[in-house]
Amino acid sequence: MGKLRFVMLAVTAALIAAVAPLPAVTGVARADAPSPGDACTSLHATTRDANGRTMWCNPTMTGDHSLVWQYGGPS
Repeated sequence: MGKLRFVMLAVTAALIAAVAPLPAVTGVARADAPSPGDACTSLHATTRDANGRTMWCNPTMTGDHSLVWQYGGPS
């Protein structure tokens, strides 16, 4: 009976480990294209909007100069 309990415990632990949620992941990519003014993190990075137009990651001209997606080349 002791071996059966051990096997059941091992199987239960394996199942819990297999379906347990993974640790929180940061920096997950968005599935939708950015819009002008959406935050970005890499200066002068490029991407395409929903209509295929090129956007650049540039600092804002006013305020705290945070990086946002904008139309137009690097400044």
